[in-house]
Amino acid sequence: MLSLGAVLVQNLVSRVTDRVDETMDIAKRSAIAGLVIGLLLLTAYVLTIVGAAILLARHYGAGPALFGLAGGFLVLALIILGIVAARNKRERELRRLRRQQLAARRDLMAAAATMATRKPFAATAIALALGFMLAPKSRRDDD
Repeated sequence: MLSLGAVLVQNLVSRVTDRVDETMDIAKRSAIAGLVIGLLLLTAYVLTIVGAAILLARHYGAGPALFGLAGGFLVLALIILGIVAARNKRERELRRLRRQQLAARRDLMAAAATMATRKPFAATAIALALGFMLAPKSRRDDD
């Protein structure tokens, strides 16, 4: 049986690990998305300048096509930005829910540890029940 101190230290370590993983995931995704968005925005800018030059030089030649490409790249960059923002928001919500579940488990474990000092047989029964209740579920279907 883990002591209350061990349970609290384990909880602290899992919280820190969760925060570090969350920060690294968001930083990686944001860096990749930032590079793609930056490249698409740079492409849109260059095509806009080239399109303006051609448009002024030829009066309605290849310019509209280049402006259309620039607009397409701009729309694509905005779509990617929206997808990344929505995914980051969804992951934040999922992590918040996981933290709440972890806090509930921690509270149950602390209550069981407190009860273990007073009634060891009852604590053993509660620990077994919690173990079965909180055990990770298998993702495979046994068909």
